[in-house]
Amino acid sequence: MTPDQVFNLVNLTALLAWLYLIGFARWTPRVFAVMRYAIPVVFALVYLTCLFLGEPNEEAGYRSLAEVTAIFTQPWVIVGAWIHYLAFDFFVGCWILAQSKSEGIGHGWIVIPMIFTFMLGPVGLSLFLILLGFRKRRAKTQTA
Repeated sequence: MTPDQVFNLVNLTALLAWLYLIGFARWTPRVFAVMRYAIPVVFALVYLTCLFLGEPNEEAGYRSLAEVTAIFTQPWVIVGAWIHYLAFDFFVGCWILAQSKSEGIGHGWIVIPMIFTFMLGPVGLSLFLILLGFRKRRAKTQTA
């Protein structure tokens, strides 16, 4: 497979996994129990493969922005980095779903944070954490 083909395949997989996560996971706990770990593990294996397929670059490193930029000059490394984002964002989306269920937060409240997590990672997580903070604060004032 080429880097383009792997990129397209993981993007489609991530999109379908997120559609499932947002639309059906709350009501199919057995499938969710498998998907929440299977997708990140599969992505991790593809990620490692991509990194090994990348060509060494002697200008690459971690001491300066120029060296870090040089890391991302290889298509396989770029695809690997993209998979890195996809895996972590999906894992965070699964955590949001599980946490919202355990906190008794209705599904409608987490759809927007989930979409933002899919598209903008930390922004979606921040929205959910704000929602969770308001929820806990409200529960605390109602019991006091």
